[in-house]
Amino acid sequence: MEDRKISVVILSVDGSDVSLFAIKTIGPLDKSLVKALIEAEEQKISEKISRVKTCMDECKIKGEIVRAFGEPGPAILDKAKELKASFIVTGSRGLGKLRKTLLGSVSSYLLHHAHIPIVVCKMPS
Repeated sequence: MEDRKISVVILSVDGSDVSLFAIKTIGPLDKSLVKALIEAEEQKISEKISRVKTCMDECKIKGEIVRAFGEPGPAILDKAKELKASFIVTGSRGLGKLRKTLLGSVSSYLLHHAHIPIVVCKMPS
């Protein structure tokens, strides 16, 4: 990871027990702790990218892995436009209607907002 200056950190809280736990975990704010947390997340991302690359190799899929930042649905569509994609393939967790409404669904977002065809793949139960 490149050496980034940490000047602003956003602590997202909603008053829930989980968000209060986050405050207790991070405070008092120590820049070295924040840097360690960022590095740990980068490591997790690297491991996921490695698993994706392995799967692509096993399936004999040639391609490039690119990262997008932001809200998943819009970020995927922005990247698809940027790369002039022909279509998008995505998975679906198969959330129920209530959970989909509360949590949102990337595949649903893509289906309703995409400028190109979408293939949604749902794992069999």
